[in-house]
Amino acid sequence: MNAIDRIGVKVIAAADIPTGNVKPLLFELAGMLEAWLSKGEPASIDLRSLPLTRGDYTELEAALGSGAVSASVEAIGASEVRETRYPGVWRVMHRNEAGEVVADLLEVCGLPEILRAPAEDAADGLIRLKEALQP
Repeated sequence: MNAIDRIGVKVIAAADIPTGNVKPLLFELAGMLEAWLSKGEPASIDLRSLPLTRGDYTELEAALGSGAVSASVEAIGASEVRETRYPGVWRVMHRNEAGEVVADLLEVCGLPEILRAPAEDAADGLIRLKEALQP
């Protein structure tokens, strides 16, 4: 064994290295949050459309953290909604029936649309509630 064989080498996959894209993304979120607060304009960012590595996702998760609200929705596939440590900034992930991620979003709004009951569903619920109350 020569000296070169005794050198400790740690291989890091390129996919694990942050690219520096997270900080500009956070600035964009701050602008979106400001627009929502001042003008009522909700907005979203599709994370799957960005060139993010696993390292970026790890950095983003650490930067956004978790807030007080989380919810899961079962419709066609599972959806997970999680408030970040910044109220008004939500992480929303949709999966298909096979469990594959089909959308990974950052939404800036009061409440993500996936959590709002459509009026048609509420009307159906009213009918079923009234039926349940019948003697």
